[in-house]
Amino acid sequence: MINHPALDPRFLHPENWKSADFENPETGHQIHFQQTMPTQHAKGTIIALPGLSEFSEKYYETAQFFIKHGYRFAVIDWAYQGKSSRFNDNPHKRYSDGYDTDLNDLKYFIDHYIDTDMPLFLLGHSMGGHIGLRFLMQQPDYFQAAAFSAPMIGIKDLKYTGWLIQLLKPLFHLFKTSYVPGGKDWHEGARKSDGADIFSSDPVRGSLHNAWCLHNPALQVGNVTIKWVLESLASAQILKKNFDKIDIPVLLAIAGQEKLVDNDKIKKAAQKIKQSRVLVLPNAKHEILVETNEIYNKFLKETLKIFTQST
Repeated sequence: MINHPALDPRFLHPENWKSADFENPETGHQIHFQQTMPTQHAKGTIIALPGLSEFSEKYYETAQFFIKHGYRFAVIDWAYQGKSSRFNDNPHKRYSDGYDTDLNDLKYFIDHYIDTDMPLFLLGHSMGGHIGLRFLMQQPDYFQAAAFSAPMIGIKDLKYTGWLIQLLKPLFHLFKTSYVPGGKDWHEGARKSDGADIFSSDPVRGSLHNAWCLHNPALQVGNVTIKWVLESLASAQILKKNFDKIDIPVLLAIAGQEKLVDNDKIKKAAQKIKQSRVLVLPNAKHEILVETNEIYNKFLKETLKIFTQST
């Protein structure tokens, strides 16, 4: 039985690959993850942290790239998306219990399911970059280096209204389980997947998200809830105050055609992170890891360089 959509082999899982789940007793979340089976003489393990609404399956091509270069690869599905536990009232709603629970799930995953005797490297996209940066602040000894594509240090649509939301926070908490205004369940039309939407200018890689969601409806996620917005704003304040605690090589990739995250805040963060390097990709849209070959390969090349130089 075929358990994947009809895709080019480069978009399917690598050899010696496994999927599994665990329940974190500290958060109550059931978390899905995927990773390569143990291999000898690996240079280290890369842990990938997906962005909002993403899932492990979108990272197969990237996993194949790093495996070919001698690394093990692991990717986690955050709570309320992918194949991890969902919001009981409506599995499409992207709820949040707070970013501290995501950090807890990530630490539990690493401590119990990753070989920490070999070097560890962090790869995060968007919201995954946000969580990854906070993890580096709290656990400075876990990772050798990190690379983030379009990290969600700030949300572009909230650049000038975040203060108002904070001011009205008690009121918003009354509707915390509701979608943000205009939010709805997953639907195929949310992404054009034709190279003309805000996510990717590559119609092939850009179609991966919908292809997997149509093949397996369990991967579908709708819009965020008000609680997710409140928690993201609160966590962004923690980020802002603690960038100087990060002291490992960090690559921050900026998408020049960005419509979702705040590029100015990425640049300001780079000034505070001791060993940061900024990679500007002028033609890239938000999802750099599903962009055109030129953009995708440049980011991976620079990521590989920073990982190699840190060992």
